[in-house]
Amino acid sequence: MTPPEPAGPRAGAAYGLLITDQLTEERNRKASLEARGITAVTAAGTLVTLLFALTAGLTAAPGFKLPAGADVPLLLAVIAFVIAAVFGLTTNLPLRYQEPTVRGLMKLVDARFWLAPAEIGELRVAGAQVALIAAMRSANNLKVRLLILAIATELIAIVFLFCAVTVILYHA
Repeated sequence: MTPPEPAGPRAGAAYGLLITDQLTEERNRKASLEARGITAVTAAGTLVTLLFALTAGLTAAPGFKLPAGADVPLLLAVIAFVIAAVFGLTTNLPLRYQEPTVRGLMKLVDARFWLAPAEIGELRVAGAQVALIAAMRSANNLKVRLLILAIATELIAIVFLFCAVTVILYHA
């Protein structure tokens, strides 16, 4: 004997709202990470431009000779800024987010599936959304690591730049 059907609304509707909310949150997180990655690229580019302006301004002065201890930190700063920009750009790589395929969606308009009870459809949609959330979280976590590397590398570049400027000013 099967248990009687519960009267009133079922828990699936509440679970569905939570799952949909989490999916929206992961999509927003993806967009935010990609925007921050571009910001890291922009910051690195701006700082490299300032570095070149500083170097050009100093070396244009008559009789200026770059102090021996400043060349390595300047080179390391440029390299670190380039690496930071690369990490920032890679946050925008189109990763596989396992969205439902067109073929899979086409199955849903088949009368056998379309006319099934609502609970079955809700359960299948929720299952697809949970799988998508899992894939998005994995891909977004990779983007987080790349963004952290971009920011950390920019900080390292700034330290090298500080060292170079300190040597230049000390020897000026």
